[in-house]
Amino acid sequence: MSMIGEYFRLDPQDLDKALADPGWAERLIEELYDAEDRGETRDSRLFDIDKAWHGIAFALERADVDTAVIYGDAQVPGAGDWGYGPPSSLTPGRVRELAGKLNELDPKTIVRAVPRKEFTASDIYPATGWDDEDLDYLAHWLEKLITFYGQAADAEMGMLVWLD
Repeated sequence: MSMIGEYFRLDPQDLDKALADPGWAERLIEELYDAEDRGETRDSRLFDIDKAWHGIAFALERADVDTAVIYGDAQVPGAGDWGYGPPSSLTPGRVRELAGKLNELDPKTIVRAVPRKEFTASDIYPATGWDDEDLDYLAHWLEKLITFYGQAADAEMGMLVWLD
């Protein structure tokens, strides 16, 4: 079974509603994924970084970038298990702060600054041998994540973050 890093950006009012009623947010997200399964275009508020979450977190940590980018800040009170535990949240201000830090990064440089043997020795998911292709995979998803955070910051949105 794969572990996928998931994101859902929300305006401040909907973030407040999600924090007060996480079941509402979970149902909304399920409806949006169901629509996608029916062939509708994916809602732009939804995003995932596939299985790259752990490797990106590892590289960001070594670059002294807060891993709240991957894991969020605060666990959503009263939320159930959304795959591999409950979701966490990020306020719009925190999204803006993290987006600013991410925007300063070059994904390939950040990922390649970590020796491959460190990924392997630390048992970083999902790879077992960490070659150039694996590092390119992380850089690809980090680049997309930087864009997603930038869009959320520009729209003054918060986020829910979880592993599924």
